[in-house]
Amino acid sequence: MAVFRILEATARPGAISRLSELLVQQERDVVANAPGIVFVQSLRSGDRVLAVSSWRSVEDMQRYLDQPVTSTFYQELPGLLMGVPSVRTFEVLSPDGGTNGWGSA
Repeated sequence: MAVFRILEATARPGAISRLSELLVQQERDVVANAPGIVFVQSLRSGDRVLAVSSWRSVEDMQRYLDQPVTSTFYQELPGLLMGVPSVRTFEVLSPDGGTNGWGSA
C-alpha cells in the first residue's frame, strides 16, 4: 500500500536558511535515491517548512527511516526548530491499494 509522509515544522529565529538547506540536501542526496520513493518535495512559507514524500509501501519508507544517514538528519533538526516537528504518515486511498492518483483508472 502506498503511503505519504509529511513533516511540518517551524524554524527557530535565524535558522530558516540552514533548515531549508538541510531539507533540500536530504531530499536530493538521500530521499530521491531511496528504493521505493515515488515523490518528494520540500516547501517553505515564511519560517515554516513542509517536507512531503510518497512511497510505494510502508516497508520502503521504513527502510529509508532505518538508514544511519536518516537518523543523522533527524538528530540535526532540534537545534533548528521551534518545538517538535509534526510528522504524519497517510495511506493512499485507492480501490487497489496502489499508487493511483487523481483521474487514474
